[in-house]
Order: sequence, then structure tokens, then C-alpha cells
Amino acid sequence: MSLSDFVFATCRAGSEKALKKEVSLQPGKLLTPAFMRPQLITWKVQAGLPTDFVFDALLGVVCGWSLGMARSAEDVAEILKTSDLHVCALHVFPRLISEDGLTPDEWAPVEALADSLKQVCQTSSESHYILDVILGEAGEPWFIGCHPRSAASHPHAGGLPKLTIPTEAPSRAWLKMEQSLAWLGLDAPDLLVGKSALELGSAPGGASWSLLQRGMKVIGVDTGAVATCVQNHPNYDHVGLPASQLPLDYLPERIDLLACDMNLAPDVVLKYLEPLYLRLKPCWLVLTFKMNDARVEALMPYFIQQVRRFASGPVYAKQLHANRREVTLVSQSADV
Repeated sequence: MSLSDFVFATCRAGSEKALKKEVSLQPGKLLTPAFMRPQLITWKVQAGLPTDFVFDALLGVVCGWSLGMARSAEDVAEILKTSDLHVCALHVFPRLISEDGLTPDEWAPVEALADSLKQVCQTSSESHYILDVILGEAGEPWFIGCHPRSAASHPHAGGLPKLTIPTEAPSRAWLKMEQSLAWLGLDAPDLLVGKSALELGSAPGGASWSLLQRGMKVIGVDTGAVATCVQNHPNYDHVGLPASQLPLDYLPERIDLLACDMNLAPDVVLKYLEPLYLRLKPCWLVLTFKMNDARVEALMPYFIQQVRRFASGPVYAKQLHANRREVTLVSQSADV
């Protein structure tokens, strides 16, 4: 691959300025802002880039190399040829994505374009790059980029599984959990049936509802009330206590999935989370850190590093489209 002089990142709506600030604080001052549209920013790469450089950002949903603009499938094929780029997959997605995702009607033309691109853009299992075709508003050319496939990158196009919040879901936490499970590769049907979960900050029950619908047994910890559909579910056990008062002898010896979405400062969350993680040794961790003020936002790399300190497997962090002033961390145990 012939590397571009530009990199790009997509982000959730409203995070553009914060993303630019985050990248400006990265060591080395290797990137200079070049082009910004809603939910898409590019940077010019400065000379002297390390050979092992990988562009990533906490607030960047998809981060990679810019390849140019296109208006047709043939243009995309020509960009691949000129860049000497072989790709293992094609990701086609809109630039403008709401926090609730896209409706099936909005996905339909995107999927049709993806099918036409597959006719002219070959893929190779030997490549580790994914081609990103980002669709703008009517009349705009498509933005073309690529990013390396890795465990840290979301497997769905644009970091966006094709999901619609069901009317019976108690809250948007359902969508946050579903996007997180997809990131962990746990969204296949029946994959979690019969497994157990502990959720700190369960009320009103959106994330727990997601896990229950996937056949899990869920212990929800929260002083708040949960929705009737969750409270009355035979696989749900509500512990109406704050996390600080959770009796450890009430819990099973092991939990498969530990989830936490409490509206507390990250340092407080960590105080409760770490001993539970070390005792329960979960296979998977899904954690949300709130960024309610500038101090917490500036310290977010530190808080993420604290999770990496005690987690038994790699920890990945991103602001997903369903997040608001928060970021999601996911981890899979090294034993899985």
C-alpha cells in the first residue's frame, strides 16, 4: 500500500471539536487539521512519521488513512489500483449518523451501493485493511479511506450495527449494550444463552433487557426502579442497593459478563468495579465512563489505563454512536 499524506476519523454527532482537541494533544504533533465536516475530520501527516504509526483516537469511531473522493464504483476501483491497496472487506456507511442509528429504510440504499461496489472491488483474505466508503449528503462525492482490521476496531461498517431500538426497550441503554456486544463479537444469535451477567447501574433496565433477550441470567444492581418487563422477567434478579453496599456473598463465584453504566465519576466507579472484577473473573467486561466535566475528560486516558491494569485481557475504548458524554470500554478475558 502507498500510504496517504492524510488520515481521517469519523465521530458521533457533536464530538467534532473534542476530537480535534484530543488529536492536537497527542505527542509529537504529527498531525495538522485539514478538513472538517459534521462527523468527519481529516489531518495532514507531517514528515518524520514513525514506521509503526497507527492513527487512533478515543473519540474517533473509525480512524484510518484518507484515500480521496469518488462519485462512482469505477472511481473507487481506480483509487484502489492507484494506491496499490488490497482490502479484506468493504464498509459502506453514511457520514451523518444519529445517536439512535439508522432506520431500515435509511440502510437500504447504503446496502444497495455496497453490493454494486463488491462487483468491481475485489477483496483478499491476505489483506488486513478494510475499505471505508463514507457517503455524504445528496450531491456530495463519497469520501474514501481505509483502516487496519484489528480487535480494537468495530467489526461493523462505521462502527454501527444495523439495529433499531425496540418499542419495549426500557431505555437507550439497550442500544449502547447492543453496540458493545457487537464490538466484542457477541451479537450472534444464541451465543449468550444460559450465561450470567452482573450489571451495576441497571435502572431503568435497557441494558439488562438486551441481555435478557439474549437468554442471559442477569443480576441488576441499582437503587432505582426498573421497568416492569425487566423486573418480572424470570431470569432477572434486582438488588436494590448501591454498588458500595452490594454483599459479595450474595453473588455467584463467577459471572460471565460484568457490565457497569453508573452515573458516577470514573474514579468512584473504579473503586467498586476493580474488586468485583478480580473476584468474579468475568469473561467479558462492558463499562461506560461518564465525561460530565472537563477535568474527567482530560483524565480519561488515566482512567482507561487503570482498567487495563487489572483486566485480564486487552481493553479497548471508544465513544460509540449511542454514547453521549461518555465512552464505552470493552474487554475479553485472555482465558476466553
